[in-house]
Amino acid sequence: MANPLEELAIFPLDTVLFPGAVLPLHIFEDRYKKMIRYALENGGIFGLSHSGNAAIARETPPDIGSIGCAAKINTVVPLEGGRMNIVTTGLIRYRVLALSQLTPFIVARTEAVTDDLEPGEDLSRTFGAILEMGRSFLSAAQALDETTAPNTQDLPEEPEPFSLLVASALPIDNESKQALLEMTSTRLRLSRLKPLVTTALGEYTDRIKVQQVAKGNGHGRLRNES
Repeated sequence: MANPLEELAIFPLDTVLFPGAVLPLHIFEDRYKKMIRYALENGGIFGLSHSGNAAIARETPPDIGSIGCAAKINTVVPLEGGRMNIVTTGLIRYRVLALSQLTPFIVARTEAVTDDLEPGEDLSRTFGAILEMGRSFLSAAQALDETTAPNTQDLPEEPEPFSLLVASALPIDNESKQALLEMTSTRLRLSRLKPLVTTALGEYTDRIKVQQVAKGNGHGRLRNES
């Protein structure tokens, strides 16, 4: 397949996928069973477009010009009745140019989206201001076994993919995540992330402390003082 984004099966879902993030899905509707089979026959890739109105048996095609994320199917576990569990990884953002098909599932013509080129000095300064905090946040999320937490051993070193991966793990609403996905300025995304990461890191650090106390049955200090 020369260009897997040229004709992309679209899965409208009330979630936001980012490049580099892992997303497990349970496929049970007939139209999406067909969509996954189509995707597997065409490079193992489909598009995930955020739709706050997505629901069973409801058609929610993405708007022209909207931005989503292409997903690579890594694992397929067949279940009874044609249902399946799949594990996907976000690849690259796309913009919907046109809808080629609406039934039995949506197929869209799309183009790849990446961040704009920005002055290296400004970007490096902004990236440096959040890099260690972002790593600490992702480590804390992994320690808490958050479902959206990426593996900190495989963190990208470039500002754009790093900012997108951090955004994917934030405990914020989907509309806010979609806004971060749609940004094409890495510097602006990093700036928006800083207060969000600061808040999330504080909350996660407190939760880790509570867990540590709970593991000691809440008697750690008493033992130390006896």
